[in-house]
Amino acid sequence: MMLVRVLLSPLRRLTRVNLRAGGPLLGAVLLRCLTPAWVLVRERPMTERLAQSEEAVAVYRILVALERPRPGHLDGLARSLVLYARVPFATDRFEEALAAVDESLSSVPGSRASGTQTAYALFLRAGSLAEMGRLDEALAAARESVETYRSAGTRRRDRTLGSPIMALLLSARVLGRLSRTAESVAAYLECLELLRARNPWQRLFRLQMVKAYVLLEVTGGLRALGRYDEALRTGVEARVYVVGLWARRKPEMMPERARHLTDLAWCYGATGDLRQACDTAEEAVTVARALAERDPADGEPRLALALECRAHYLGALGAPAEEQLARSELADLCARLAVTHPDIYGPQLAEALGELAELHWRADAHHESVEAWKRSVDAYRRVAERQLGLFEPELARTLANLGIKQLGHGMPEAAVVSGTEALAITRRLAESDWDAYQPLIAERLRALARALHRAGDEAGALACYEEAETLLRELLGNGDPAPYAATLASTLTDLAYLLSTTAEARLNEGRADDAVTALRSLLALARRTKHTNIHATCVSAFTRARAQDPGAVGHSGQRVTTDPFPSFVYRVPYAAAGNIRHVSVSMGR
Repeated sequence: MMLVRVLLSPLRRLTRVNLRAGGPLLGAVLLRCLTPAWVLVRERPMTERLAQSEEAVAVYRILVALERPRPGHLDGLARSLVLYARVPFATDRFEEALAAVDESLSSVPGSRASGTQTAYALFLRAGSLAEMGRLDEALAAARESVETYRSAGTRRRDRTLGSPIMALLLSARVLGRLSRTAESVAAYLECLELLRARNPWQRLFRLQMVKAYVLLEVTGGLRALGRYDEALRTGVEARVYVVGLWARRKPEMMPERARHLTDLAWCYGATGDLRQACDTAEEAVTVARALAERDPADGEPRLALALECRAHYLGALGAPAEEQLARSELADLCARLAVTHPDIYGPQLAEALGELAELHWRADAHHESVEAWKRSVDAYRRVAERQLGLFEPELARTLANLGIKQLGHGMPEAAVVSGTEALAITRRLAESDWDAYQPLIAERLRALARALHRAGDEAGALACYEEAETLLRELLGNGDPAPYAATLASTLTDLAYLLSTTAEARLNEGRADDAVTALRSLLALARRTKHTNIHATCVSAFTRARAQDPGAVGHSGQRVTTDPFPSFVYRVPYAAAGNIRHVSVSMGR
């Protein structure tokens, strides 16, 4: 190769003197410099390759412009255009690369390109289209490149013009970007078979990085498809490349190490090995943290993924203190990332804050929990405003959770505000999908009713409970009652308690008519349900009312109904001497 490069200077002088004599020789030498026959020759610097390829294109354009160009001149122009295209392709100038490749493939009539050269041109075309976002066209070109490579016999001078492995890799990447994961994994597995079929010399020295990349992609793809056992097998094989000594000598593998260890941790967890999953996630965090210190733009997103994985398995293993630290670090990191990438990290920030809030609540740090829920609501509100309609369900859920925690922390007025907004959003969502949101409306009505009751708005609470009861009874009548029976029972119990306490409070205030109204509603509730605890609440409420002020209750009840104040009999079954008997409790008249 050194001898060939030595010939360039005299051939340039000859070409200037006699184009017909020196031009073809200069073009041939330039092409040989750009495509050495020995694959282990170290590639020349990019600037030198660009200069040589541009010179080759210029020489062959002049030769083709002659009155009677030879076929070899057309072949040289087509080849030099392809070799030129790979330089702008490698330097992210994809439009220039695409223009050169298209000219080589279609605008040089009469050229006799080899199959490998055509396949390589198609590969460059597919790669350029993919980087320009034209994925469907890129996939068609990549598949055509694969088939052309397979049908072409590789000549010695074409050994540097790619391979079916590289075309398959490109096809798999494009399929992945099109979210056709199963097809992408199949292409990667086919590529892996080709790599394993190569001779040991090539496997040892030239294709190790490619094999490592393929194993990583296969592991991630199989995990996305839920094929965790297969993902573990390829993942364990890939550890040799991303964790061992070979990887430590290649710093450029650090991002792939972090990603792979995170994927592997999720796979261990999915197959039940929680301890190994947690340990592997800890390795991923260590690698990602080191990468973030060296290159924050690349490392911090990978650190966020690793921290989320580690926090999940710390929670699964019952280590709340360590999980809280991981969640707190994750929330702080997502808050920084959301400043520049709100659509990606805004939702992750909101979710991390919600998980952190639950951990605070379980640790009896109720104030910290409420504050974290507020921050989660704010984060979801921001992303919901940016991506209309996409995150409103999560915003409603988070508002409902905030209201529940505010109520539990002794903030009923704030809970009413949060619960009211959560219910309003849920009602709006139900306009387009009533079946999906009807149970959620009932649930949020119950939560809002509790807050209204604690805030002193008994009328509002009663309206919410009654609407929730109506919705739940509809759900019970329309399908399987199992999911809603317990919810209805809890709602009716809460409603009975509300009516009982309301009656007692009205009597204490001297408002007998209002007390009787609440007692009559409680009696109606007891008569339409079979739940004995509600019957007991009703008996207790009537008994307390008669004991507290029997005259006022009786006279008020008779004024409202023109009938004597009702009596009520509650039967409690119990076992005595092997027989079932009943005790009657009567309130009298």
